[in-house]
Amino acid sequence: MIRIGILGDIGSGKSFVANSFGYPVFNADNEVGKLYKKNRKIFFKLNKALPEYITQFPIKKQEVTKSILANKNNLRKIIKIIHPEVRTKMNIFIKKNKKKKAYHFRYSFIIREQNK
Repeated sequence: MIRIGILGDIGSGKSFVANSFGYPVFNADNEVGKLYKKNRKIFFKLNKALPEYITQFPIKKQEVTKSILANKNNLRKIIKIIHPEVRTKMNIFIKKNKKKKAYHFRYSFIIREQNK
Protein backbone atom coordinates (compact mmCIF):
# COMPACT_ATOMS: atom_id res chain seq x y z
CA MET A 1 0.00 0.00 0.00
CA ILE A 2 1.26 3.47 -0.89
CA ARG A 3 0.33 6.61 1.06
CA ILE A 4 0.78 9.96 -0.64
CA GLY A 5 0.46 13.27 1.19
CA ILE A 6 -0.33 16.34 -0.88
CA LEU A 7 0.47 19.62 0.83
CA GLY A 8 0.19 23.11 -0.49
CA ASP A 9 -1.09 26.61 -0.22
CA ILE A 10 -4.71 27.58 -0.69
CA GLY A 11 -5.68 27.29 -4.36
CA SER A 12 -2.50 25.45 -5.35
CA GLY A 13 -4.33 22.50 -6.94
CA LYS A 14 -4.11 19.87 -4.17
CA SER A 15 -7.62 18.57 -4.81
CA PHE A 16 -7.07 18.41 -8.56
CA VAL A 17 -3.84 16.45 -8.15
CA ALA A 18 -5.27 14.13 -5.48
CA ASN A 19 -8.35 13.31 -7.55
CA SER A 20 -6.36 12.82 -10.78
CA PHE A 21 -4.98 9.45 -9.68
CA GLY A 22 -8.35 7.77 -9.13
CA TYR A 23 -7.57 6.53 -5.63
CA PRO A 24 -9.46 7.30 -2.41
CA VAL A 25 -8.62 10.73 -0.97
CA PHE A 26 -8.75 11.83 2.66
CA ASN A 27 -9.41 15.57 2.64
CA ALA A 28 -8.58 17.05 6.04
CA ASP A 29 -10.07 20.43 5.09
CA ASN A 30 -13.44 18.83 4.38
CA GLU A 31 -13.30 16.93 7.66
CA VAL A 32 -12.64 20.15 9.58
CA GLY A 33 -15.60 21.77 7.81
CA LYS A 34 -17.83 18.87 8.84
CA LEU A 35 -16.67 19.19 12.45
CA TYR A 36 -17.55 22.90 12.43
CA LYS A 37 -21.01 22.20 10.99
CA LYS A 38 -22.05 19.00 12.75
CA ASN A 39 -20.07 18.35 15.93
CA ARG A 40 -21.49 20.05 19.03
CA LYS A 41 -18.71 18.61 21.18
CA ILE A 42 -16.17 20.55 19.11
CA PHE A 43 -18.31 23.67 19.39
CA PHE A 44 -18.44 23.43 23.19
CA LYS A 45 -14.68 22.90 23.42
CA LEU A 46 -13.91 25.83 21.08
CA ASN A 47 -16.49 28.02 22.80
CA LYS A 48 -14.86 27.29 26.15
CA ALA A 49 -11.35 28.01 24.78
CA LEU A 50 -12.36 31.08 22.73
CA PRO A 51 -15.68 32.38 24.08
CA GLU A 52 -15.28 35.85 22.61
CA TYR A 53 -14.93 34.43 19.07
CA ILE A 54 -16.76 31.10 18.86
CA THR A 55 -20.28 32.05 19.83
CA GLN A 56 -22.75 29.96 17.83
CA PHE A 57 -23.35 26.51 16.41
CA PRO A 58 -22.71 25.61 13.67
CA ILE A 59 -19.31 27.26 13.87
CA LYS A 60 -18.67 29.83 11.18
CA LYS A 61 -15.23 29.73 9.57
CA GLN A 62 -15.18 33.54 9.71
CA GLU A 63 -15.24 33.33 13.52
CA VAL A 64 -12.32 30.91 13.50
CA THR A 65 -10.36 33.12 11.11
CA LYS A 66 -11.10 36.22 13.18
CA SER A 67 -9.85 34.52 16.35
CA ILE A 68 -6.60 33.46 14.66
CA LEU A 69 -5.94 36.90 13.20
CA ALA A 70 -6.61 38.51 16.59
CA ASN A 71 -4.06 36.38 18.42
CA LYS A 72 -1.65 33.77 17.04
CA ASN A 73 -1.95 31.74 20.28
CA ASN A 74 -5.59 31.06 19.39
CA LEU A 75 -4.39 28.92 16.49
CA ARG A 76 -2.64 26.60 18.97
CA LYS A 77 -5.85 26.31 20.98
CA ILE A 78 -7.85 25.46 17.86
CA ILE A 79 -5.28 22.91 16.66
CA LYS A 80 -5.24 21.23 20.07
CA ILE A 81 -9.01 20.70 19.82
CA ILE A 82 -9.44 19.99 16.09
CA HIS A 83 -6.42 17.84 15.19
CA PRO A 84 -7.23 14.85 17.45
CA GLU A 85 -10.69 14.64 15.89
CA VAL A 86 -9.31 14.88 12.35
CA ARG A 87 -6.68 12.26 13.20
CA THR A 88 -9.47 9.93 14.38
CA LYS A 89 -11.30 10.43 11.09
CA MET A 90 -8.06 9.82 9.18
CA ASN A 91 -7.44 6.54 11.04
CA ILE A 92 -10.95 5.38 10.18
CA PHE A 93 -10.26 6.26 6.53
CA ILE A 94 -6.98 4.30 6.61
CA LYS A 95 -8.63 1.22 8.11
CA LYS A 96 -11.45 1.39 5.58
CA ASN A 97 -9.02 1.69 2.66
CA LYS A 98 -6.10 -0.44 3.86
CA LYS A 99 -6.60 -3.07 1.17
CA LYS A 100 -6.50 -0.47 -1.61
CA LYS A 101 -3.37 -0.14 -3.73
CA ALA A 102 -2.91 3.51 -2.75
CA TYR A 103 -4.67 6.46 -1.22
CA HIS A 104 -4.00 10.17 -0.80
CA PHE A 105 -4.11 12.72 1.96
CA ARG A 106 -4.95 16.32 1.14
CA TYR A 107 -4.04 19.04 3.65
CA SER A 108 -3.96 22.82 3.79
CA PHE A 109 -1.88 24.02 6.68
CA ILE A 110 -1.04 27.53 5.58
CA ILE A 111 -3.06 30.38 7.03
CA ARG A 112 -2.45 33.81 5.61
CA GLU A 113 -3.04 37.15 7.19
CA GLN A 114 -5.05 39.55 5.16
CA ASN A 115 -4.05 43.22 5.11
CA LYS A 116 -6.84 45.49 6.28
